[in-house]
Amino acid sequence: MTGLVMQQSPHGTLFLWPDHWHVVGRLMPNRPHRHISASWLVGLDGCFRIRVDGHWRMTRAVLVAPDVEQSLEPGDTRMWCAQLDPDSRYWRSLCHLLEERSWVEVSHSVEELDSIADMGCAGVHEALLNILQALGERPEPLDDRVQQVCGLLRAELPERIQVASLAASVGLSPSRLSHLFRQQVGVPLRRFLLHLKVNQVLAHWERGKTVSQLALDAGFYDQPHFVRTARDMFDALPSEYVTTGWFNVCRCGLSSSP
Repeated sequence: MTGLVMQQSPHGTLFLWPDHWHVVGRLMPNRPHRHISASWLVGLDGCFRIRVDGHWRMTRAVLVAPDVEQSLEPGDTRMWCAQLDPDSRYWRSLCHLLEERSWVEVSHSVEELDSIADMGCAGVHEALLNILQALGERPEPLDDRVQQVCGLLRAELPERIQVASLAASVGLSPSRLSHLFRQQVGVPLRRFLLHLKVNQVLAHWERGKTVSQLALDAGFYDQPHFVRTARDMFDALPSEYVTTGWFNVCRCGLSSSP
């Protein structure tokens, strides 16, 4: 996919909130990768192919648990792809659908979602809330100590995880905190921090910004670390989407723009 093609009119919009983000429009096919967030994927014009648990499937709507390897072949359909943070109420409201599985096809009428491609931030968020109302349950609250650690990591974005210090701040041993966090959030502490840093990159995406500047803005200790993380989580770099104009960006729930 050449830079000339990428700089034509945008193929969709990236909508950003602090604990979830959405892409609505035409996506590129991708190779195996693992989002730390849960993936809500809907084909707006028809079915798409997804590879999960080692097998390809045709589907119209699917929910994939956090940190599960997946690949996508959207074909000609526009997509609604929502990434829900593993500590967010959105994911915890929908996770009962999986019943301990890593993914599930969702039986829900999606024809009415066709207009989401023309919606702004408020409309996309309302579409998510409608899904929660139709399919979700009252989310179980996280353990207060896990919630506190999530808040600390979001606020500070440390360069590295200091498990002993985090554990002491909430009155737990390092091993107990690591186990409880993984049990409740579904991902290890280190992976969760990497997810938050990548979200920070999303918040600072801007056409023309270099990869090294994006990495610095998000607190990665060097550019190769950021590149490896982005490839693992998305099979793509920001420069392949937003910085070249493939997507418009709406910073819907962020307090300020970069």
